[in-house]
Amino acid sequence: MRRSCIGTNGVPLATMRTASPPPICSRTAHRACLMLLLLASTQRVSAQSPCAARAIVAEGFTGSAWSVTLPLMIDARSERWRTLARYATRPFADAPYYSYRVGRIDPNGAGQELEMLHHKLYLQNPSGPIERFEVTHGYNLPTANVTAPGRGWQWRFGVGLVIAHPEGRVAGRELGGTATALGGGYHIAGITTQLAAGRRYALRPGRTQLTASPEVKLTASWARIVVDSMTLRVPNVALHALGGFGVRRCL
Repeated sequence: MRRSCIGTNGVPLATMRTASPPPICSRTAHRACLMLLLLASTQRVSAQSPCAARAIVAEGFTGSAWSVTLPLMIDARSERWRTLARYATRPFADAPYYSYRVGRIDPNGAGQELEMLHHKLYLQNPSGPIERFEVTHGYNLPTANVTAPGRGWQWRFGVGLVIAHPEGRVAGRELGGTATALGGGYHIAGITTQLAAGRRYALRPGRTQLTASPEVKLTASWARIVVDSMTLRVPNVALHALGGFGVRRCL
């Protein structure tokens, strides 16, 4: 005897529709999810796969960052303005967000690196005399790093400079186009530090290895930018999520 299964509402279960699950990644969290998917997909690849001796590493990254709301202070002659600045990164607008580095790594993961992080700031809440403000051709953070191993992860700590390229319009004056010591509108503006954790996966064995590297980074920076008679103080604390590829050459 054939029986049909009936749901609690009297409708055969075979005819009941199941609601589609909500999407895992919202539009606003899409890039963060991509980073997590990169990390999950590389779990099947042998982590680290260190060389028997020292190695030279060169890597390039993309990603995004989330900046903490901090005061933006502007002094112009006898006037002073202060606002709590909310910044967006917009990693693929205008000049893209990126990072690259080179380093020398020991078999246990300890090493030394030079890194360049091209961070970006778009002011989301201009007010008062601040009509527009952005540091999009670079709130650049070149650092010298040391790395240490930790249960398959690699920890890095770095210190360096803030090289800033401000743009915008404040109190009726344009911020760009002024002569600077570095040229091109770039200012040596301050200092920065970073703390990061990442993994390095060998995608193929051999003396020269192609690698994939997800990484999470926290940066804290202080910048003081002088444009004509105007002084801008632009501190920034940001959480970064990056993913990239590199080449490791065993020596």
